[in-house]
Amino acid sequence: MSKTVSKKSLLLYLAISLVVILVGAILFGVFGFNADSTVKDYTVIEVSDSGYMSLQDKFRTDLDDLCKAEIEKSGLKIKEDSYIESTSVGGILSYTVTGEGAEAFVSELQTAIGNSQIEGVNDASVIVTYHEVENAPHYEYIWRTAIGAAVVLVILFVYVAIRFNVGMGVTSFVAALHDVIVTLAIVALLRIPAGVGLIGVAAITLLLSAFLNLMVFGKMRKDFRLEERKGMPARDAVALSVKESTKTILTAIVLLAAFVVVFGVIGVIIGFDMASFMLGMLMALVVTTYSSLFLSPAIYAAIKERSDANRAEKAKYNYDSEKKRQKEAKTAERTAKEVKTTDEA
Repeated sequence: MSKTVSKKSLLLYLAISLVVILVGAILFGVFGFNADSTVKDYTVIEVSDSGYMSLQDKFRTDLDDLCKAEIEKSGLKIKEDSYIESTSVGGILSYTVTGEGAEAFVSELQTAIGNSQIEGVNDASVIVTYHEVENAPHYEYIWRTAIGAAVVLVILFVYVAIRFNVGMGVTSFVAALHDVIVTLAIVALLRIPAGVGLIGVAAITLLLSAFLNLMVFGKMRKDFRLEERKGMPARDAVALSVKESTKTILTAIVLLAAFVVVFGVIGVIIGFDMASFMLGMLMALVVTTYSSLFLSPAIYAAIKERSDANRAEKAKYNYDSEKKRQKEAKTAERTAKEVKTTDEA
């Protein structure tokens, strides 16, 4: 029963994790993370008017067709286009474009619109504007995230050590650190697109690791108090508790995975790309499940086995009997002195 938490199993788990981390680190060092194209810097060209577009659908359609034709003619590529109405500006045709020369093209488009034969263009006060949208690269958040994660890890260790015991505190600390690093390594290894959302994946991985390990440790603490398990070998006791926790852990993970997938599908429906975050979270769920059911129990079994051995060694000596003998000896000595004093008197 204790094979899953044996020393050989622990070495195997650590070897697997080490290989994943090393390969992920090498790929990251050579290629970096696969940048998420949806969060790269982009250029927007906006065509606005005094409100004529909102009143005249034909005017808006003709103007939109002209703008798209001119943009394509300039060599720029339209990545996305939209139309919105603003109470302060009026109608706005927005074009997200890629390519060089967008800033210089603005004046050309303004001239083309002014020279067009579109009915009402002279009354619409059409204005063409241009601006760059810069997304902060995810690596700008690395150090702040690392500091925050370090603080959370320390708090996690202290909390688990106080609520359960130091051995479980150490195990939770190691497991959480392991889960975050392995998840990031897998993201680099599988070339999952990474952006600022990767910071969220790392943070949730840490919290999820703590949550799952606390579930398992809570079951262990309850089981270890049972009379029939007090004399059970450490590895067998740990393995049995983990086996009985497996169904609960897997149920929680399946529900969380379903939520993540549904969240990603909703993002696709509303036009907000959540694919990268969804894939990263699914990897986090796999890693934390593996950690809470295999790696963490194996680590704690080794710690508990050593702790139980030390406790058994101390139990060989009857400290209470020794104290009692010392107390009786002092009492006898005191009584003898009192008798001697009485006889001399």
